Amino acid sequence: MTLDRGILADTARTAYGDIENVNADLIKWREVDGQPGNYIKVLTLDVANNRVDFLFKQDPHAEFAKHEHKCTAVALTLDGLWGYREGKELHFEGTFSYEPPGSIHTPYATEKGMTVYASFQGTSDLMLDILDEDDKVIDQLRLDFFAQYYEG
Repeated sequence: MTLDRGILADTARTAYGDIENVNADLIKWREVDGQPGNYIKVLTLDVANNRVDFLFKQDPHAEFAKHEHKCTAVALTLDGLWGYREGKELHFEGTFSYEPPGSIHTPYATEKGMTVYASFQGTSDLMLDILDEDDKVIDQLRLDFFAQYYEG
């Protein structure tokens, strides 16, 4: 154990009571199935409260599937440059995005790639509907989708 940084210096996850602590540097990036160039690190997964917190990263020029939020989502950009295909804004380090239920978008990274902290908070375990080019639902992402990427 490194004394100057405490137990989290060498341990990915600790908990006492209801409090969870995570050293994200000790969790491996996992490529999202079916989404080349998109990676996730699940920080917390709270099934009882329909919440997941995670780090999300895209390689340069990667895109995530068009989707509709069934939950409230927030994202804080930590690194890179990215946007939504449907919008004009580009997000850079320090920018924040609030995505209410019903919002539809297709996130993509520029040549710089991107990393964000994100939190999804829902009223059920359903987080996203994945849409085709005609906005028809072709898949759904529930909390169990995020559970497969949870290490710990």
